[in-house]
Amino acid sequence: MPTIPDFPADLLQEHMHWHHQHHVADPQLVPLGYGLEFLRFHRSFIARALAWYRSRGYDPRLVEPWVSVPEPIRQAPCYNREAEARILLRPDTFRSADELGRFIESSSLHGCIHQEAALLYGEPDLNDLDIAPRSTVFYNIHGMIDRWWQNWEGLGQFRQGTGHWCGKFWEDDREVLRYHVWDGSWWLGRPESKTGLRDAEAVSPKRAHTGSVPPERSPDEHSPTPERPPTEIVSPETAQNGGTPPEWGNAGGVSLEWSVVGDSRRYGPMDDGRPFRIWDTDGDGRLEVLFYHPAERIWREGKLRDGKLEWTPVRLARTGQPPLPNPPLSDNASSRRNRNTRM
Repeated sequence: MPTIPDFPADLLQEHMHWHHQHHVADPQLVPLGYGLEFLRFHRSFIARALAWYRSRGYDPRLVEPWVSVPEPIRQAPCYNREAEARILLRPDTFRSADELGRFIESSSLHGCIHQEAALLYGEPDLNDLDIAPRSTVFYNIHGMIDRWWQNWEGLGQFRQGTGHWCGKFWEDDREVLRYHVWDGSWWLGRPESKTGLRDAEAVSPKRAHTGSVPPERSPDEHSPTPERPPTEIVSPETAQNGGTPPEWGNAGGVSLEWSVVGDSRRYGPMDDGRPFRIWDTDGDGRLEVLFYHPAERIWREGKLRDGKLEWTPVRLARTGQPPLPNPPLSDNASSRRNRNTRM
């Protein structure tokens, strides 16, 4: 089902109007503010469109974010691999979400992915901003781009002593994984009690982590500790969309219950500039922690199993959609786009 049946006309109109209002004549000269608006709009749009999609009982697997850009697209002359490498491995080099969003556009990554996906999957809708959202591939693409943004958001919190990432780490897309620099602990916030992780004895907050917190970096009396797990409340929109960084305390909305799920002290601080990302590395629909360990010169993956993060060495290999018969690939990321779209 590449074309979604009965896709709501009001959502198509909303997407078309946004792009008409934010038209960029020259993608090499993207104005300040465009990048953040681009990321925010599409995060909200795909969340609402997919809520409707799920309500119709359509197959959720068809609209899942790509783990990575399919290799035939990466082989296209228009594809900027250096830009991709910066986004995936050094998101910390972007000073703001706006800079990240403008870079995704100005580097031609966004346009090239749309153009070549239209060719690769026989989906001309992807080149027409009036109807692109009715293609399931649109959500593969923009779900992946939103994950790029989520990864940047979490890394930005290192400067404040924590990192956070929103998404499905165990069984719910509204979960939040949080990292504490001061003691290397990892916490999982979950919106409601379900069978599995929270019931496992391994994640009892009083047992999962017993290491001391250095006095010079200790949180204040109101901060969470292994003996005093927090109750965090975030807005429904934040929980649904991965929104802005959640804070300890009350913000009204969905209550998250927290448990310590592991620590990574033996691998050093994650905020030391090493390549680091949160991603579904094995394609099972759950997010994992992936980082380069400078001392060992290897990559390690942290995956939730039996209620705790297990750290294992991994070898990176590119994954993506299975190769299809390759149509001719062009070197101009806008030559086949009907209305100069930048979806």
